[in-house]
Amino acid sequence: MNDKYRELLEQYDVKVLSTFRSRGTFQCETDQGLALLKEYHSSLRKLAIEYEWKEKLAEAGFLLTDRYFISKEDSLVVYDRYHTPFVLKHYFSGRECDLHSESDVYAACRNLARLHKISAGISDIPFENPRTESIAVLFARRNQELRTIRRYVGRLNKKKSFELLYMKYFHAFYEEAVHALDTLQQMDIQDDSPACGVCHGAYHHHNILILPDGSVATVGFESICYQPYLMDLYLFLRKTMEKNHYDRRLFERGIAGYSEYLPLDGSSLRFLYLLFLYPEKFWKISNQYYNRRKSWISPKMLEKLEKIPEQNQERKNFLQYFSRYLLK
Repeated sequence: MNDKYRELLEQYDVKVLSTFRSRGTFQCETDQGLALLKEYHSSLRKLAIEYEWKEKLAEAGFLLTDRYFISKEDSLVVYDRYHTPFVLKHYFSGRECDLHSESDVYAACRNLARLHKISAGISDIPFENPRTESIAVLFARRNQELRTIRRYVGRLNKKKSFELLYMKYFHAFYEEAVHALDTLQQMDIQDDSPACGVCHGAYHHHNILILPDGSVATVGFESICYQPYLMDLYLFLRKTMEKNHYDRRLFERGIAGYSEYLPLDGSSLRFLYLLFLYPEKFWKISNQYYNRRKSWISPKMLEKLEKIPEQNQERKNFLQYFSRYLLK
């Protein structure tokens, strides 16, 4: 272990037994279990909220999270000689959730429902005056962003390959975005608004660890937020479906796993359907392009855009199935 990490770990009241690197992180075995040392890049206020919430979850029985160690100086962060902030977190010896595995998808969604159920039972939340935008406002805002990006690309005199392809695809995807908002308004989802609360905010396979005994650990709470609980479920299911050519069996296993703790009624399923109806993949690519340096567009961005028509057809086929699923 080099001097930098030794000096950082000495600021905690833990006994370090061994250290090792894993996928760009610095991990150590301690007398209190496995721990992860990493730089911290966000605000201390957000760190305090995350710490407080994970402590409340632990008190309520949701124990397998990456809770923070407190330093000898009663601080959540320690600093190296260059005043770079670091945090030390409890961690777990496990593997990332496999989105191709029906059993992993079931376990991950079951774990998410348990997290939401426990979260809903905690009355004292760490957000002041929490608010969340309605799905109608979300769709309308995204549609406005798409129009802004379209105008920007349209004004470019010298369009690169990405921008030429973007102009070719834009109209069809924007029509889908408008259709999603129109359908939402026709379904009057406002009367069926799903329950809101403190959510993980980034519940995807990288933040879900399957432990050797089959239990599930939840890590990576840096995006903790207040929003409809079903947004967490949608994010996980959308990632799962995109990586599996929209295999409906994985969708059904995910719904079954979540329903073990929190059964989904008709209004909840309609809310999920509307989220899937919006062409989010195209919006995300548009947003990434607009908010990054445009003098050089990475080949990866162009590759994503080239793949999107095929992926979108798979999504449309899934939506036809989902609409029938709602009628069961």
